Amino acid sequence: MDAKGRMVVAVPDPTLPSAVSTRIEGVRPVIRYNHAAIPRLDERGQLFLFAHECSRLNLGLPASAQRTPTGARRADCWAASTLLRSGLIQPEDLGPLQDALDFSADEWSRLPGPIRRIDLRSCPRHLSPSLHVPGPGQDDWNTCTRRCADASLSCQGGVAGRSDAVCDAAYSRCVAQCNSSFPR
Repeated sequence: MDAKGRMVVAVPDPTLPSAVSTRIEGVRPVIRYNHAAIPRLDERGQLFLFAHECSRLNLGLPASAQRTPTGARRADCWAASTLLRSGLIQPEDLGPLQDALDFSADEWSRLPGPIRRIDLRSCPRHLSPSLHVPGPGQDDWNTCTRRCADASLSCQGGVAGRSDAVCDAAYSRCVAQCNSSFPR
């Protein structure tokens, strides 16, 4: 599902010149993918590319919008976290996966971009909960940070994925307060 609750359709498309493509077809988002576009990628790499596109939609980043480094970074981290939570990859897979995602210029020409260094190991801790064993204050911390997220969404006018410096700073302060109030 995307951020608007619409079902996302996934379609294998061996004629697609790129590895993955997301667009709106009719009224629903469709992710088309071609595993043969970057044949050196193993299953984990292919899963990551697909999870990245799903994450963009889940984060509320429009399929038709210009892709930004900030949006791509958020989707990279969310994709890695999703793959970890689902058990499709293990924490020890992050290093080899990150190495596999070091694309050449030719490979980037078959990816939606933007061209960047994909750095999964430095994803913010709150986006990679699977990497950490829950501590005794985890439930309180979760509740606290959910309130931060709700306030941030309200600050952004209810539009998930929209970046606003004032809202982002308030969210960071709120999460820092949660971190100090409920150590994990």
